[in-house]
Amino acid sequence: MTDGYEAYTHAHKKGLKGRELEGESFMKAVNLLKNAQEFDGNRRLLLEALDYTRKLWTIVQADMKEPGHHLDDATRSNLLSLSLYVDRTCYEVAKKPHPQKLQGLIDVNYQIACGLLGTG
Repeated sequence: MTDGYEAYTHAHKKGLKGRELEGESFMKAVNLLKNAQEFDGNRRLLLEALDYTRKLWTIVQADMKEPGHHLDDATRSNLLSLSLYVDRTCYEVAKKPHPQKLQGLIDVNYQIACGLLGTG
């Protein structure tokens, strides 16, 4: 069963491009964080979710710092500020889990995903 799921996931990802792929990446962060929230006390799930989220936002930081990026300066600045919030909050939640901070991470990633996917 796992092989079929992995094959579907691989085929699905090959068909995604641009904003859709980015949106799906943020939704994955949302799902991982929600899973960690649901299984409160499972440190492994929490750290995996935080690690994925932190890596995703590190990519955002690098992308926003690229010269000639297509987004306007205000949007880039806002995304960089959000990435700093995510970095700080991931660190804080990893050190001492806090439901409201975890929910904040879920909300930020969900809003970005919705904006990229044109939903919500």
